[in-house]
Order: sequence, then C-alpha cells, then structure tokens
Amino acid sequence: MGQDIGAVRRAFDQAEQVGPIRQKDASEVHNEPPSDRSSRGGSASPDIDGPDLIDDGGGGSARLPRSFPVQPLGMAAGKFHFLTARGEKIELTAGAMNNRANLVALVAGAADAIDHLAGIAPPENRRDNGFNVASAADKLMQACSDLPLFDDAMQIRHCGTWRGANGHPIVHLGEQLITAPSEPRIGRMINKALYPAVPARPAPSNEICSQADLEWTRDRIRQFWNWGCESDADVLMGFIGQAVLGQYPDWRAHCWIKGKHGSGKSTLLDVVSSLMGGMSIGVKNSTSAAAMRQTTNRMAVARIFDEAEKTAGGAVEEVIALFRLMSGADGAQVERGTSDHSGVRFELYGAGLLASIIPGGMAPQDQSRFVMLSMGERESDLDPADQALLLDELQSDAKRLGASIWARMLSLAPDRWDRTFRIYNGLVQGIGGVARSGDTIGAILAGWDLMLFDAPLICPTSGEPLRDRLDLAKAIAQPLIAMTQEAEEESEGERFLRTLFGTYISKDHGGAVTVAELIEALQDSPDLEYNNKLLGRVGARVLGGDQGQRELFVINGHNPLLDRAMAGTRWRGGGHTAALDTMTAVTKSPKPIRVAGRAMRGRIIPARFLPGFRVKAPEGGGYDHAV
Repeated sequence: MGQDIGAVRRAFDQAEQVGPIRQKDASEVHNEPPSDRSSRGGSASPDIDGPDLIDDGGGGSARLPRSFPVQPLGMAAGKFHFLTARGEKIELTAGAMNNRANLVALVAGAADAIDHLAGIAPPENRRDNGFNVASAADKLMQACSDLPLFDDAMQIRHCGTWRGANGHPIVHLGEQLITAPSEPRIGRMINKALYPAVPARPAPSNEICSQADLEWTRDRIRQFWNWGCESDADVLMGFIGQAVLGQYPDWRAHCWIKGKHGSGKSTLLDVVSSLMGGMSIGVKNSTSAAAMRQTTNRMAVARIFDEAEKTAGGAVEEVIALFRLMSGADGAQVERGTSDHSGVRFELYGAGLLASIIPGGMAPQDQSRFVMLSMGERESDLDPADQALLLDELQSDAKRLGASIWARMLSLAPDRWDRTFRIYNGLVQGIGGVARSGDTIGAILAGWDLMLFDAPLICPTSGEPLRDRLDLAKAIAQPLIAMTQEAEEESEGERFLRTLFGTYISKDHGGAVTVAELIEALQDSPDLEYNNKLLGRVGARVLGGDQGQRELFVINGHNPLLDRAMAGTRWRGGGHTAALDTMTAVTKSPKPIRVAGRAMRGRIIPARFLPGFRVKAPEGGGYDHAV
C-alpha cells in the first residue's frame, strides 16, 4: 500500500462517530479540539446519549442545560422541530407539546430520561408525575423559537455515502455517522445538512480490500459469465467502485446488464450486491418509480433491480428517468402534491443497476447515463457440480469482501477520485466520446482505477498520468463509446421495438414469456397459431414465410391490447405508430390482418429488426448466422 494511501487511511481512521446535535455556534465547534468536546460531557462514541447541549448564555429566552439530550431545530407553520435523544427527527404542534407522553418520547433512550425533563421543569404539585408538563413544553417551544425558522427545504440526508465540505466522505449508518474531524459540524448538522437517525445499516470494514483480492474477483467474474466484450468484467468492477461512493462523485454512472434466460444474470446481481457491502439495499425483482421514491428517499445508496421488464406493469421508463436524474451532483429532486396541499419532496442519490432480457426504451439522454453490458448463455467446460461449487465460493468471497471494498473506496476517494475522474473524462472525449460520455465512462474508469490499482494514476515523480494505465483505460472505453454512438443513431421506432420485445406475456397455464422469446420461437416454429395467439395480447403477429425471415405485424393506433403493454411509456395511446414510421424500412400493411380475433390495419416490421432473424447463406439453403 503506497504512502499516499496510508496517509488517507489514517485520516479516515481518525473520523469521529457523531451522536445527537449540540446547540452551539458552528465556528466554536469547528475550532474546538475533539478532546475538549468530550471532556465537557460530550461523546465521540455512537452511544445514544451522545454530545450534550450547552447553555449559550444570554437573557430573555429559555435555555436548555448542557446535559439535555434533545436538540431543537426551529419552528415553522405552527410546528416545532426536534432531534430526539436517539437522533430521530420529529415535529410536534403546540397542542402535542402539552402531552406528557410526547415529551417523554423526545428523551426516550437517554439515561435518566425523566430527570432531564425534571431538570428544565421541576414538579410543582403532587399531580405532576416526575416533571411539570406545561413548563417543559414552554421551555422546549421557546428553545425552538430562539432559532431561525425551520426550513423544509433543508437538506436532510439518510443512509449512504455523502461528500463533505472538505472533500472527505460522510458515511451515514443509521444511528451512527462517520466523518472526518475537520468537517464543520454541530452534532448531526454537518455543513448545513441534517443527518437524522434512521434504522441502522451495516458499516464499512476496518480493513481495506487488497488489490490482489479485487483482481481475483474480477478474473472470476470474467470467467464464470459469457460476456459480450472482453472488458465487460472491468467495466462492472468500475461500476461497483463508483457505486459504493453513493453521492460522493459529482457524476454517477448507471449500468444495465442484458442477457437471455440461463445467462446467470440473477446470480451475478447477487454477487454484485454483496460486493457493495452496506451500500446495496439488496436485489429487487420488481419495482416502480413511486416505490423507489418512497422506500429510498433521501438515501445515497446503490439500487439494484433484476427482471427490469416487470417494473410497474411495464413502466420501466419512469425508473430509467429517475436514474437519469440521479446521475448529477444534485441527485433526483422530485416534488409531488398531496391532498392537504403541503406537498412532499423526494431526494434520491446514487447509482442504479438494472438487468433484463431486453433493455427498456431509452432515449439518447438516458443512454448517455448508462453503460450497457451483455451476456450470452453460459459456456463452460467445467462439470456443472464443479461450476456450482466455484460460484458458491465467489458468492461467499463477495459477502466477505463487501465491507472492505467500501472501506477501500472511502479511503482512496479523498486523495484520488476527483483528479482521476477528470483525467479519464478528458481521455474519453479525446478518443471520440461526447461530453456526457466523458462523464459517464469517466466515472466508470475512475471507479475501475481506484478498485484495481493501489498506486495513483499520476506518477509522483513526473507528475504525469501513467501511460500504460491510460492504454488499458482506452481499451475499456472504446467499446462503450461505440455503443453510445450507436444509441444516438437509433431511431424512435427501434426504441419502441426494444421495449415491446422486453414485455412479459402471461401463459395460459402459468408462467410468463417475453415478446422477444415468442418472436424467436415463431421464427423456427412450423405451427404459428399458439404463440401468435399469445403475441396477439400485445397487438402483434408474426407473419408466414421462410424460417428466420418472418416479418412482424403490429396494429395501428390506440388499442387496449398494446396500450396495456406500453403503460407508462411515451408510446401508449397509439404513439407507437408514429415511432415506427421513423423507420424507413417499416411499411403499411396492404390489407387488414387478423390479430386476437379481429382484422386490423397496422405496420409491418422487416425480419432483420426481430429476434431470431437469420441471414441466408449466399449460395442459398441454410443460414449464414443468427442476429
């Protein structure tokens, strides 16, 4: 481990774990040595009592004693905002403040909780049970009114990895915070952002994952899956590296893995999730944009979804759009109206990973935020039992390494991330990528660099980037740039078809199949009727003709069959017809064609755009290859 890495690690090891907020001037806290803070009754440990509040002096207003465990945050619109003794954010009305149970709930979890309330409001008569409720409520409300009005637009951050003001990461683990000692803070208020307590998450390790372990992991990922490109395993490692940093990078790339049934997507996603340690919230096999907003609001974590075709009845476009917004430094800032007209705000940060048979419909602005990886069916000379054993070993290693991978990236990022990202961003643009490709592929390469190399990209002697490292990065970047360029040239009709191909159709006797699988089967099947009956449920039909050369008919205009499949996309309500018309090879059907029992007009898509298409050999007879 290099001297520079060791220095960064030592700085991170000195990070403090922060308890509830102290009511104190920010400059005073920032300039005060940690030892002084702890000697006056505060605590750097993550116990629930945490640092004490202090009496900041002055007359006229009610003041809370140093040892009081609840932090007032301010008032607004008739509500009083606090962090409880456990660090949770809570708001109470004036009426609720005069309820004894609500006041006890504020201090619950602190040692001698009732004594703290008695200290600010001693019992005045025999009816008082431990403390005087009215007096305690008055003093707590006055403490809130001494502060500026509480701003609902304040940044409130939950679990994940965040960028601090001094360039070091801030790690929110639920009830604990880890941050560098130099970070300007007042307890859980760090650089004007609030980090309230939430349910706990696993922590990063005290050990840093070694370069050798990561290389061995990368090599096995490359070997155990049938990747479309030799560098795909490196790209995936780069994605993991930048994803475990949450909101820390100014730009986050997302990843989409496509592969047929039997390619091992689900197993791979489990491995990737484990390699991210506590920064992954687990692999989900179905979601919607609304569910993602509600369950991961204010979090800076990695979100992983398998079988992305199934999202919200086909509304994968909304998930893609949310990921697109999450790419930038400010994350996805979404506001929604509520029945009481108060509105609700969602803030989502981090990277996303999707897997499916066919990627959903993505506009160029979406594609520019994603790296696309493809896998074929597994091909291995190993005995199936031996292969299963090796995969089990990889999964066990991934679980063991996840927390230390997170620790590695946290340690290296302050010293290396920004400069490494800028160099790779420029490299990508220098070999033909547009500015947005520079951001996305540059983030992947920066993650790859920190994951797989202990030595920094910049030579400490010459001050120049290492040439052999740049050459390796170019080889990784070039296929990604080519893919981005192809996506920019893709027509709207082709994007619609890609979404249609990924749609699931329920079978008559249980189970489901994608449109792509049905079309591929119909290219070879001598009997078109049964599968065409299923295909009719999305308003389509494979026409007769030579095997591997059959065309697809898609009905025109607004149709409930196709609308159901396109729910949540811009092609619903007949919009697909205009999309198909952008493809010059698509033609209008000369006569109505029967679909789902009705004769309808539509568009005919040539076979070369369809799954299962095969090019005929020049001499005739047989086929040259499948597409």
